[in-house]
Amino acid sequence: MGHLKKFVHKLFFEKYDQFAKELGYLDWNIASENTFGIYEMEGDTWYHATQLPNKKWAVWNDNETEPPYAFEVFSSWDEAIKKLRKLFKESGLLEDHWRPEGFDEGEDAFLKEPDREKML
Repeated sequence: MGHLKKFVHKLFFEKYDQFAKELGYLDWNIASENTFGIYEMEGDTWYHATQLPNKKWAVWNDNETEPPYAFEVFSSWDEAIKKLRKLFKESGLLEDHWRPEGFDEGEDAFLKEPDREKML
């Protein structure tokens, strides 16, 4: 059983590492340090924004069963957060689902980029 568990774990993280490489990072650990959850959808899935190594932003969600996930790249945080807010409004979710990571409660996510020191 231990070998099967190791195999599944390796397979799972290899797919995240593959996704990280598509985003321009060496592995998922580094990509996740630059990824912020923005809002929760139904079923415990999220829309995220990842700052890429070239300082652009990728917007994606983990609604698919496993990575790699489709993503859209924006040249600035301002463009990315505006797209995320538009998607959020179109989703019809209640406002308490909008919880941008990297900001203090009540802080305006449209005024500045998220702060890694304020990650959950």
